[in-house]
Formats: sequence, C-alpha cells, structure tokens
Amino acid sequence: MTPPLRLSLLTLAAALVGVPLAGAQMLTDSPFLPPAGATLIAPPPETLQLSGVIASGESVLVNLTDSQTKRSLWIPVGKTVDDIEVLSCDLKTDTVVVRAKGQVKTLKLRTATIVTAPASAPLAPSVIASGPDGAPAPLLTQAEQEREARMLVSDLLEIGLQQRKAYEEAQRKAAAAKAAK
Repeated sequence: MTPPLRLSLLTLAAALVGVPLAGAQMLTDSPFLPPAGATLIAPPPETLQLSGVIASGESVLVNLTDSQTKRSLWIPVGKTVDDIEVLSCDLKTDTVVVRAKGQVKTLKLRTATIVTAPASAPLAPSVIASGPDGAPAPLLTQAEQEREARMLVSDLLEIGLQQRKAYEEAQRKAAAAKAAK
C-alpha cells in the first residue's frame, strides 16, 4: 500500500472508532438526564378516580373516589369539597379537570369490566299449580297446554266483549240523558 492510502485508512478507522465514543459522550452529558448518581423516584399512583357523572339540566355532578381513604364524593362542577375543586367537565370525552392538593389533574371516567357468567340451568317456576286437595297438579302435555292457552284467550275475548257492551250502553244512556235536557 502506498503511504497516502495507508494514512487515509488510519484516518477512516480512527473516525469510525471515535464516532461512537463521541456519541456516548454526548449521551452522558445530556442536560435532559438527571445528574450522575441521582436516583429516579416514580410519581405516586393517582389516588383520585372519576367514578361517575350526572348531568341534569344545567347542573353537572361529578363523583370522585379516593382509593386511599376509600371515600367517594359528589361534587358540582365549579365547587370545592374537602380541598378538591372540580374545574371543568367534558361529557363527550368523559373527562374532568380537578385541582387537588394544589395540583391540576385531568381524570378520565373508569371503564366497566364486564365478565360473563357461565350459563346456568333454568330456574324452576316459583309457583306450582295445585289441585283442589292441595297436592301438586300433574304436568300438562303439549296438547293440554295448547288447549289451556286457547281457553284463556277465549275467556279474555269474552271479558273484552262484555266490557265493550257495558261501555256502549253507558254512552247511550249518557247521550239520552243529555238529549232529554
């Protein structure tokens, strides 16, 4: 190899090795990182939760639950209760802005967790038909149930016709009494 080519290869190798070192140097000197030796403290978990909103006319009530004290408060928007002030409420996004302990926080409505229950056997009827002696009546066959249903419908139609006749008779009597005056 010629000396100028050898020199350029050494320069290139030094540049390639130096770039990661400079990049690592920049990452450790970043003003956005905590000082060396500092420990990061995680913020405390949010204790206030938005549990419900009631909007009635112009008034809006917000239900906040404090998970530490296990208390729930209904607070009107714009009011303060127990050092918690509800600043605003957005019903479209189900969010509220509150001031608690000097900090302004935006809370979103909790979403319900729905768990499906396993299918169960149908419940037995609570009323059991009994015969005249108080003993349980025997179960009816499909044909007997259909006959009973037809008889029930027939009875209901008969009662409806009787009521209609009584109504028409009362209307005739009222019209006759009015015409007589």
